[in-house]
Amino acid sequence: MFKILSKLLLSAVFVLLFIAKADAAVSIRLDQPKSPTNQNNFKMTFVTLDTESDPVIVKCFKKGPSDGGFSQFGGDVAIAAGGNAGSCGSVSSFVSAEGTYQFYAEATGGSDTATSPTISVDYKTTGPGTPTNFSKDKSACVYKIKFKTADDSGKTIKVVLYRTDSSSSEAGEVDSISIGSNTEGQFENTIPDCNKEYFYAVRAFDAASNSSGLVGDSMSVTTTSTATTGGVAPTQTTGGAIPVGQGQGQVLGEKTATKEGEVLGEEATPSGESQEEKKEAEKPEEKAVLFSARNILSGAAILAILALIFLWYKKSKQSV
Repeated sequence: MFKILSKLLLSAVFVLLFIAKADAAVSIRLDQPKSPTNQNNFKMTFVTLDTESDPVIVKCFKKGPSDGGFSQFGGDVAIAAGGNAGSCGSVSSFVSAEGTYQFYAEATGGSDTATSPTISVDYKTTGPGTPTNFSKDKSACVYKIKFKTADDSGKTIKVVLYRTDSSSSEAGEVDSISIGSNTEGQFENTIPDCNKEYFYAVRAFDAASNSSGLVGDSMSVTTTSTATTGGVAPTQTTGGAIPVGQGQGQVLGEKTATKEGEVLGEEATPSGESQEEKKEAEKPEEKAVLFSARNILSGAAILAILALIFLWYKKSKQSV
Protein backbone atom coordinates (compact mmCIF):
# COMPACT_ATOMS: atom_id res chain seq x y z
CA MET A 1 0.00 0.00 0.00
CA PHE A 2 2.87 2.32 0.86
CA LYS A 3 4.51 1.73 -2.54
CA ILE A 4 1.28 2.52 -4.38
CA LEU A 5 0.75 5.76 -2.44
CA SER A 6 4.37 6.72 -2.96
CA LYS A 7 4.11 6.21 -6.73
CA LEU A 8 0.87 8.17 -6.91
CA LEU A 9 2.24 11.09 -4.92
CA LEU A 10 5.48 11.06 -6.87
CA SER A 11 3.56 11.11 -10.14
CA ALA A 12 1.46 13.99 -8.85
CA VAL A 13 4.61 15.94 -7.98
CA PHE A 14 5.99 15.53 -11.52
CA VAL A 15 2.65 16.54 -13.08
CA LEU A 16 2.36 19.62 -10.89
CA LEU A 17 5.93 20.68 -11.59
CA PHE A 18 5.35 20.21 -15.34
CA ILE A 19 2.17 22.32 -15.25
CA ALA A 20 3.89 25.00 -13.18
CA LYS A 21 6.69 25.15 -15.74
CA ALA A 22 4.14 25.29 -18.56
CA ASP A 23 2.51 28.33 -16.90
CA ALA A 24 3.88 31.12 -19.13
CA ALA A 25 6.70 33.06 -17.48
CA VAL A 26 6.36 35.97 -19.92
CA SER A 27 3.55 38.52 -20.10
CA ILE A 28 2.82 41.67 -22.13
CA ARG A 29 0.24 44.43 -22.38
CA LEU A 30 -0.23 47.38 -24.75
CA ASP A 31 -0.92 50.89 -23.49
CA GLN A 32 -4.16 52.43 -24.77
CA PRO A 33 -3.61 55.62 -26.84
CA LYS A 34 -6.21 58.40 -26.85
CA SER A 35 -9.27 57.34 -28.80
CA PRO A 36 -10.90 58.77 -30.81
CA THR A 37 -8.07 60.86 -32.23
CA ASN A 38 -7.36 63.00 -35.29
CA GLN A 39 -3.61 62.34 -35.08
CA ASN A 40 -2.05 59.51 -37.09
CA ASN A 41 1.31 59.56 -35.30
CA PHE A 42 0.22 58.23 -31.92
CA LYS A 43 2.63 55.93 -30.05
CA MET A 44 1.99 52.23 -29.50
CA THR A 45 3.87 51.42 -26.30
CA PHE A 46 3.98 48.23 -24.25
CA VAL A 47 5.21 46.74 -20.99
CA THR A 48 6.54 43.17 -20.89
CA LEU A 49 7.76 40.99 -18.01
CA ASP A 50 9.65 37.68 -17.91
CA THR A 51 9.82 36.03 -14.48
CA GLU A 52 12.56 33.67 -15.68
CA SER A 53 14.79 36.68 -16.49
CA ASP A 54 15.09 35.69 -20.14
CA PRO A 55 15.60 38.27 -22.90
CA VAL A 56 12.29 39.10 -24.59
CA ILE A 57 11.46 39.62 -28.28
CA VAL A 58 8.30 41.63 -28.99
CA LYS A 59 6.34 41.68 -32.27
CA CYS A 60 3.54 44.20 -32.89
CA PHE A 61 0.52 43.54 -35.09
CA LYS A 62 -2.15 45.80 -36.62
CA LYS A 63 -5.43 45.55 -38.49
CA GLY A 64 -6.84 48.57 -40.31
CA PRO A 65 -10.47 49.24 -41.26
CA SER A 66 -9.97 47.68 -44.72
CA ASP A 67 -7.55 44.88 -43.75
CA GLY A 68 -8.68 41.28 -43.91
CA GLY A 69 -6.52 40.21 -40.98
CA PHE A 70 -3.67 41.19 -38.69
CA SER A 71 -0.12 41.73 -39.94
CA GLN A 72 3.11 42.68 -38.20
CA PHE A 73 4.27 46.29 -38.40
CA GLY A 74 7.74 47.49 -37.54
CA GLY A 75 10.62 45.15 -36.80
CA ASP A 76 11.13 42.80 -33.86
CA VAL A 77 11.84 44.71 -30.64
CA ALA A 78 14.55 43.24 -28.39
CA ILE A 79 13.97 43.80 -24.67
CA ALA A 80 16.59 43.18 -21.97
CA ALA A 81 16.40 40.12 -19.70
CA GLY A 82 13.46 40.26 -17.31
CA GLY A 83 11.41 42.62 -19.48
CA ASN A 84 10.90 46.37 -19.71
CA ALA A 85 8.80 49.06 -21.39
CA GLY A 86 9.17 49.66 -25.12
CA SER A 87 7.41 50.90 -28.22
CA CYS A 88 6.29 49.42 -31.52
CA GLY A 89 7.16 50.89 -34.90
CA SER A 90 5.59 54.04 -36.34
CA VAL A 91 1.88 53.86 -37.21
CA SER A 92 1.75 56.96 -39.42
CA SER A 93 2.66 54.98 -42.54
CA PHE A 94 -0.61 53.03 -42.47
CA VAL A 95 -3.04 55.08 -40.34
CA SER A 96 -4.57 57.19 -43.09
CA ALA A 97 -8.19 56.25 -43.77
CA GLU A 98 -10.79 57.04 -41.15
CA GLY A 99 -11.96 54.08 -39.12
CA THR A 100 -11.02 51.71 -36.32
CA TYR A 101 -7.49 50.32 -36.07
CA GLN A 102 -6.80 47.27 -33.90
CA PHE A 103 -3.48 46.33 -32.30
CA TYR A 104 -1.92 43.56 -30.25
CA ALA A 105 1.62 42.52 -29.33
CA GLU A 106 3.34 39.16 -28.90
CA ALA A 107 6.26 38.59 -26.50
CA THR A 108 8.61 35.61 -26.54
CA GLY A 109 10.98 34.89 -23.68
CA GLY A 110 12.90 31.60 -23.65
CA SER A 111 10.42 28.93 -24.69
CA ASP A 112 7.37 30.94 -23.53
CA THR A 113 5.18 33.19 -25.69
CA ALA A 114 2.43 35.55 -24.52
CA THR A 115 -0.08 37.66 -26.45
CA SER A 116 -1.51 40.95 -25.21
CA PRO A 117 -5.22 41.78 -25.28
CA THR A 118 -6.29 43.58 -28.47
CA ILE A 119 -6.86 47.33 -28.22
CA SER A 120 -8.61 49.68 -30.65
CA VAL A 121 -8.05 53.28 -31.75
CA ASP A 122 -10.68 55.26 -33.69
CA TYR A 123 -9.10 57.62 -36.23
CA LYS A 124 -11.35 60.51 -37.27
CA THR A 125 -10.51 63.60 -39.30
CA THR A 126 -13.95 64.84 -40.38
CA GLY A 127 -15.13 67.60 -38.07
CA PRO A 128 -18.63 68.35 -36.79
CA GLY A 129 -21.08 70.64 -38.53
CA THR A 130 -20.74 74.42 -38.18
CA PRO A 131 -23.12 76.02 -35.65
CA THR A 132 -25.90 78.27 -36.96
CA ASN A 133 -28.27 80.98 -35.69
CA PHE A 134 -25.41 83.08 -34.29
CA SER A 135 -26.44 86.29 -32.54
CA LYS A 136 -24.97 88.63 -29.93
CA ASP A 137 -26.52 91.20 -27.65
CA LYS A 138 -24.79 93.62 -25.28
CA SER A 139 -26.20 94.68 -21.93
CA ALA A 140 -23.94 96.90 -19.81
CA CYS A 141 -20.67 94.97 -19.48
CA VAL A 142 -21.99 91.58 -20.59
CA TYR A 143 -22.36 90.15 -24.09
CA LYS A 144 -24.93 87.40 -24.61
CA ILE A 145 -24.00 85.17 -27.57
CA LYS A 146 -26.53 82.65 -28.83
CA PHE A 147 -26.12 79.83 -31.35
CA LYS A 148 -27.45 76.45 -32.38
CA THR A 149 -25.24 73.41 -33.01
CA ALA A 150 -25.50 71.49 -36.26
CA ASP A 151 -27.63 68.40 -36.71
CA ASP A 152 -24.55 66.23 -37.29
CA SER A 153 -25.59 62.88 -35.78
CA GLY A 154 -23.89 63.36 -32.44
CA LYS A 155 -20.50 64.59 -33.66
CA THR A 156 -20.63 67.87 -31.73
CA ILE A 157 -19.57 67.57 -28.07
CA LYS A 158 -18.27 71.09 -27.35
CA VAL A 159 -18.54 74.68 -28.58
CA VAL A 160 -15.77 77.24 -28.04
CA LEU A 161 -16.24 81.03 -27.89
CA TYR A 162 -13.57 83.39 -29.30
CA ARG A 163 -13.31 87.14 -28.66
CA THR A 164 -11.30 90.16 -29.80
CA ASP A 165 -11.59 93.93 -29.33
CA SER A 166 -10.84 94.60 -33.01
CA SER A 167 -12.18 92.87 -36.11
CA SER A 168 -8.75 93.27 -37.70
CA SER A 169 -6.84 91.53 -34.87
CA GLU A 170 -6.75 87.88 -33.91
CA ALA A 171 -9.23 86.46 -31.41
CA GLY A 172 -8.49 84.10 -28.58
CA GLU A 173 -10.60 81.53 -26.75
CA VAL A 174 -12.49 82.95 -23.78
CA ASP A 175 -15.08 80.28 -22.96
CA SER A 176 -16.35 76.82 -23.88
CA ILE A 177 -19.31 74.60 -23.12
CA SER A 178 -20.08 70.91 -23.40
CA ILE A 179 -23.09 70.56 -25.69
CA GLY A 180 -24.54 68.03 -28.10
CA SER A 181 -25.78 68.18 -31.68
CA ASN A 182 -28.85 70.13 -32.84
CA THR A 183 -29.02 72.07 -29.56
CA GLU A 184 -29.42 75.75 -28.78
CA GLY A 185 -26.87 77.28 -26.44
CA GLN A 186 -25.54 80.62 -25.28
CA PHE A 187 -22.58 82.32 -23.63
CA GLU A 188 -22.71 85.27 -21.25
CA ASN A 189 -19.32 86.95 -21.48
CA THR A 190 -18.23 89.77 -19.15
CA ILE A 191 -15.91 92.17 -20.94
CA PRO A 192 -12.87 93.94 -19.41
CA ASP A 193 -13.74 97.39 -20.85
CA CYS A 194 -17.42 98.31 -20.88
CA ASN A 195 -16.84 101.20 -23.27
CA LYS A 196 -15.38 99.06 -26.04
CA GLU A 197 -17.06 97.01 -28.73
CA TYR A 198 -16.03 93.35 -28.87
CA PHE A 199 -16.26 90.82 -31.69
CA TYR A 200 -17.16 87.14 -31.24
CA ALA A 201 -17.23 83.84 -33.10
CA VAL A 202 -17.99 80.23 -32.14
CA ARG A 203 -17.14 76.83 -33.54
CA ALA A 204 -17.84 73.23 -32.56
CA PHE A 205 -15.49 70.36 -31.74
CA ASP A 206 -15.91 66.59 -31.75
CA ALA A 207 -14.42 63.93 -29.47
CA ALA A 208 -11.33 63.63 -31.67
CA SER A 209 -10.64 67.40 -31.39
CA ASN A 210 -11.69 68.12 -34.99
CA SER A 211 -13.24 71.55 -35.40
CA SER A 212 -16.10 72.92 -37.46
CA GLY A 213 -16.11 76.15 -39.40
CA LEU A 214 -16.29 79.49 -37.58
CA VAL A 215 -19.54 81.42 -37.36
CA GLY A 216 -19.96 84.95 -36.01
CA ASP A 217 -18.31 88.32 -36.55
CA SER A 218 -15.69 88.58 -39.26
CA MET A 219 -12.32 87.84 -37.59
CA SER A 220 -9.40 85.47 -37.47
CA VAL A 221 -8.66 83.06 -34.63
CA THR A 222 -5.29 82.84 -32.88
CA THR A 223 -3.50 79.65 -33.88
CA THR A 224 0.07 78.41 -34.37
CA SER A 225 -0.47 78.65 -38.14
CA THR A 226 -2.95 80.54 -40.31
CA ALA A 227 -6.51 80.86 -39.09
CA THR A 228 -8.76 78.01 -40.17
CA THR A 229 -12.44 77.75 -40.92
CA GLY A 230 -12.80 74.00 -40.51
CA GLY A 231 -11.03 70.67 -40.34
CA VAL A 232 -8.48 69.86 -37.64
CA ALA A 233 -8.18 72.57 -34.99
CA PRO A 234 -4.59 73.82 -34.64
CA THR A 235 -3.06 74.31 -31.20
CA GLN A 236 -3.98 77.71 -29.80
CA THR A 237 -1.45 80.29 -28.69
CA THR A 238 -1.84 83.46 -26.65
CA GLY A 239 -0.08 85.91 -28.97
CA GLY A 240 -2.37 88.82 -29.83
CA ALA A 241 -5.32 87.33 -27.94
CA ILE A 242 -7.47 89.27 -25.52
CA PRO A 243 -7.14 88.10 -21.87
CA VAL A 244 -9.81 85.65 -20.81
CA GLY A 245 -12.91 87.20 -19.31
CA GLN A 246 -15.48 85.72 -16.95
CA GLY A 247 -17.67 83.79 -19.36
CA GLN A 248 -20.52 81.42 -18.66
CA GLY A 249 -21.76 78.83 -21.14
CA GLN A 250 -25.33 77.56 -21.02
CA VAL A 251 -27.38 74.94 -22.85
CA LEU A 252 -30.73 76.54 -23.53
CA GLY A 253 -33.71 74.60 -22.29
CA GLU A 254 -31.77 73.33 -19.27
CA LYS A 255 -31.21 74.92 -15.88
CA THR A 256 -28.85 77.89 -15.72
CA ALA A 257 -25.19 77.03 -15.53
CA THR A 258 -23.45 78.12 -12.32
CA LYS A 259 -19.96 78.14 -13.81
CA GLU A 260 -18.08 77.49 -17.04
CA GLY A 261 -19.10 74.27 -18.75
CA GLU A 262 -21.53 73.21 -15.99
CA VAL A 263 -25.27 72.71 -15.98
CA LEU A 264 -27.28 72.42 -12.79
CA GLY A 265 -28.74 68.96 -12.26
CA GLU A 266 -25.54 67.30 -13.42
CA GLU A 267 -22.83 66.10 -11.07
CA ALA A 268 -20.13 68.74 -10.69
CA THR A 269 -16.46 67.88 -10.74
CA PRO A 270 -14.59 69.19 -7.66
CA SER A 271 -12.53 72.31 -8.32
CA GLY A 272 -9.04 71.52 -9.61
CA GLU A 273 -9.89 67.88 -10.34
CA SER A 274 -10.11 66.71 -13.96
CA GLN A 275 -12.57 64.12 -15.21
CA GLU A 276 -9.68 61.69 -15.77
CA GLU A 277 -8.46 62.14 -12.19
CA LYS A 278 -11.99 61.63 -10.91
CA LYS A 279 -12.35 58.36 -12.84
CA GLU A 280 -8.99 57.18 -11.52
CA ALA A 281 -10.06 57.98 -7.95
CA GLU A 282 -13.26 55.96 -8.40
CA LYS A 283 -11.38 52.87 -9.52
CA PRO A 284 -11.00 50.16 -6.84
CA GLU A 285 -7.52 49.84 -5.45
CA GLU A 286 -5.52 47.20 -7.27
CA LYS A 287 -4.29 44.40 -5.03
CA ALA A 288 -1.48 41.95 -5.48
CA VAL A 289 -2.65 38.60 -6.80
CA LEU A 290 -1.38 36.14 -4.23
CA PHE A 291 -3.31 33.13 -5.43
CA SER A 292 -2.01 32.94 -8.98
CA ALA A 293 -1.98 29.65 -10.88
CA ARG A 294 1.80 29.42 -10.46
CA ASN A 295 1.66 29.96 -6.68
CA ILE A 296 -1.15 27.44 -6.21
CA LEU A 297 0.63 24.79 -8.24
CA SER A 298 3.90 25.41 -6.42
CA GLY A 299 2.14 25.11 -3.07
CA ALA A 300 0.46 21.88 -4.12
CA ALA A 301 3.82 20.44 -5.19
CA ILE A 302 5.36 21.33 -1.82
CA LEU A 303 2.46 19.69 0.02
CA ALA A 304 2.84 16.55 -2.09
CA ILE A 305 6.56 16.38 -1.29
CA LEU A 306 5.84 16.83 2.44
CA ALA A 307 3.27 14.03 2.24
CA LEU A 308 5.92 11.72 0.71
CA ILE A 309 8.35 12.59 3.49
CA PHE A 310 5.70 11.92 6.12
CA LEU A 311 4.80 8.54 4.64
CA TRP A 312 8.46 7.57 4.40
CA TYR A 313 9.00 8.59 8.03
CA LYS A 314 5.92 6.68 9.18
CA LYS A 315 6.96 3.58 7.24
CA SER A 316 10.47 3.70 8.65
CA LYS A 317 9.11 3.94 12.21
CA GLN A 318 6.91 0.89 11.65
CA SER A 319 9.80 -1.20 10.36
CA VAL A 320 11.95 -0.49 13.45
